[in-house]
Amino acid sequence: MRTLRASAAPYTAKVTAPPPEFHLAGGFSRDAIAFADGTTETDRIGGNALWAAMGARLAGATPHVHTVVGEGYPDSVLGRLRELGIDTSGVRRDETIPGVRVTFSYTADGSRRQPADPATVAALPVATRELFIDTTRDPEQNLRALVTVDDLPREASGTAWHLGLLPLARAGQLLERLRDTGAAYLQLDCPARSELARAGVDALAEVLPQAEVFLPSTSDTEVFAPGVPRDELLARFHALGAATVVLKCGDDGALLSERGGPVWHVPVFPEPAFADATGAGDVFGGAFGARLRATGDLLDAVCTGAAAASVSTRCRSPLDLAELDPAEVEERRAHIARRASEQKASRP
Repeated sequence: MRTLRASAAPYTAKVTAPPPEFHLAGGFSRDAIAFADGTTETDRIGGNALWAAMGARLAGATPHVHTVVGEGYPDSVLGRLRELGIDTSGVRRDETIPGVRVTFSYTADGSRRQPADPATVAALPVATRELFIDTTRDPEQNLRALVTVDDLPREASGTAWHLGLLPLARAGQLLERLRDTGAAYLQLDCPARSELARAGVDALAEVLPQAEVFLPSTSDTEVFAPGVPRDELLARFHALGAATVVLKCGDDGALLSERGGPVWHVPVFPEPAFADATGAGDVFGGAFGARLRATGDLLDAVCTGAAAASVSTRCRSPLDLAELDPAEVEERRAHIARRASEQKASRP
């Protein structure tokens, strides 16, 4: 694996031609959401791979998506992605499965539950309640709706990849295959946190050594390592094999930690037109990976991820990101970069 380093020097944007290719593997879903104000939205297009692909596109990459879609998944969505220059040749349709269906619920303090809070769902009108389907707690059905090693290219030489939320074993299989077939760069979002809560944080030792960058969030760690201070989390992830960790901390920004090196704090850019944080962490990951692919600068990539995530919170659908101006992301990236600060050295 190549060594990555963060640079404290300001980055001057350069135009790359053609845009760097970036591969994203994970889930496409149809979501049902209960908001804190009592309103709901059902059959919303979502999924970690779709949000991340739109983030990568916003950051200037040409995304290639690898996923499985189930019965009734709209052809119009895949067609729209192709119109936007996103390669969908890695999307496999399986009409024998429902695909990934996810439910969320929000509370007044902004916190989110997935699956949606049972009491919240029970209070919904019957017709709406019947649309709150969550397949993510059915292991067999969930695995059938996720990309497998057989879905990956036979030759991955020189490619860069983002792996979204996946079961631990499946993430390990994909990482191993991509590494064996020549992938140049691999980054990993947090594997299924409910699984880690049962197995324990040490189970991450199966996957962390295989990726250049690990991108968990504090919403993940509060499930499988509740109450553990952030500096201890970073140290633990490094001890389990992570060379570089980007810990997404919600409103507190993000922490960039390289094993044996400094820790950088990257602040958020508050979005005045905030609508919904769904998918923001995935947008962060996609934009981060795309920018890192283009520049090789970790700190710059984290600032770009934070900027893209901030603008994404005004979007209710991942496809809405196509209407955002990349110049605004660049302005926010520069604003965030000026405020990034070096923290104490991380523990080995």
